[in-house]
Amino acid sequence: MFKLESAILAFPPADFADSDGLLAEGGEINANWLLEGYKNGFYLWTNPMRYPKWWTPNPRIVLFPDKLNVSKQVLKGIEDANFEVTFNQDLIGVMKLIQAVENKAEMNNGWLTGKFINAYLEIEKKGLSLSVEVYKDKELVGGAFGASNGRLYFGEYINGTVEYAKEFALIELAKKLQNENYVLMDLQKETNETVGIDLDEISRSEYLRILKQ
Repeated sequence: MFKLESAILAFPPADFADSDGLLAEGGEINANWLLEGYKNGFYLWTNPMRYPKWWTPNPRIVLFPDKLNVSKQVLKGIEDANFEVTFNQDLIGVMKLIQAVENKAEMNNGWLTGKFINAYLEIEKKGLSLSVEVYKDKELVGGAFGASNGRLYFGEYINGTVEYAKEFALIELAKKLQNENYVLMDLQKETNETVGIDLDEISRSEYLRILKQ
């Protein structure tokens, strides 16, 4: 495992990652490090009490927006729920909602820390964040957030507090990206379970090829 210096914003080649996808430890949790990681095929996934760890798994879980496939059960559940959706209107609200859900369990790699939230507020100021907000009866009940660059979306967290809210968030986000000619949604390796939506696995080399292209 490579040790990254905080003062040097650079990553080793992704091919040096171990069998689990772990490549390096160190660096910083801020907008510049996260964006540079995405650009080179890495994402941050770490216990909040330890040094940042950077991953590039093989295979990679992705969703191709133009191949969105949703089960009839999920579509019916969403229709009955009568959700409403907005984009890029309440990033901090989405992050706080997801934090409340994710941080109920024992502290682990899935925790959404205050430092990570601050990093994404920096990304928002750069105009590169993309959030989706899901409402039911005017109350925020779910959402997702990540960053966009070129025609790729780098998803970080997705969750909801009512049934089908996170599925609706993912579907609406995929539709938006499809309309804007995005080619791929990166969903990393460990994702919140969503039902009735087909996801794809691609090799690390294929993911890096798409990223470079």
